[in-house]
Amino acid sequence: ASGTEMNPDGFSQLATHIAEQYGLEIKIATGSDLLDQNYPAIHAMGAGSRFPAKFIEISYSTGSKSAPIILVGKGVTFDTGGLSLKTPEAMAGMRHDICGAATILGIMSVLRQLGLASNVIGLFPIIENMIGPDSIRPGDSIQTRGGKSIRVLDTDFEGRVILADALTRACELDPRLIIDFSTLTYQSIVALGSEIGAFFSNNEIEASRFSMAADSVGELFWRLPLASVYREQILTESGLKNHPESSSARAITAALFLQEFVSPQTPWIHIDATGPTWKGSAGQNGATGFGVAAVIEFLLGVDS
Repeated sequence: ASGTEMNPDGFSQLATHIAEQYGLEIKIATGSDLLDQNYPAIHAMGAGSRFPAKFIEISYSTGSKSAPIILVGKGVTFDTGGLSLKTPEAMAGMRHDICGAATILGIMSVLRQLGLASNVIGLFPIIENMIGPDSIRPGDSIQTRGGKSIRVLDTDFEGRVILADALTRACELDPRLIIDFSTLTYQSIVALGSEIGAFFSNNEIEASRFSMAADSVGELFWRLPLASVYREQILTESGLKNHPESSSARAITAALFLQEFVSPQTPWIHIDATGPTWKGSAGQNGATGFGVAAVIEFLLGVDS
């Protein structure tokens, strides 16, 4: 679908249809409801669009009281870069920026059929990153759900900001594991090319299990380090900044930024699959579904 068709309203309708079709519970917060329900970062980053930002929760419940696995999908239905405007060439393929959310929605749709024994909750921060009178300005400082402040130096680094609220919500659900999936940085392509997805983890056991699951289904992933030596690049005097003000290690600094919103004791896997989720030029319908098989295989392994 084009970016015009697959706007936040369109994605919400698709998610509702899938939830109803596959016996999943769905809750949607829209527009000003995001402020009422304390998702200020998602609201701020989507404020430039005529389509209100959304936060969607989809639950697959087995009836057990076991701690859930949380899947988080970055959902930018189209990314102009906001006031930090992309070039026309860079913008041409930005309907691709919904691929993280689309991947997680696809995974949620098959859990009932697979009979997965684990409870799973999918979280979807959904925005269109556009230019408008209410657009966030570079240099603005915004609050997040967890109370941390983010200075938005570049509005084209919007994905990590909306994921901040979603990851905070994920930790509130007392999960056994969090996986977030996104098309987050071009430097994951610089590091690994267009055929290999990057992932990061704060847990050696889960990282190893994910690598084995991906290998078993033939999807190419490579683990990159959560190197704390670069953490100072995301810090300000009063909180965090969404742009490291450095041109190197940006896939790592993005992961370090997200880690600030994950409880240290919670196993977490961050997937940055900007390259392999799309194949070919912007002129093609190139979405590949990369990552669906690996994450499902991993989830089935959690049950075994």
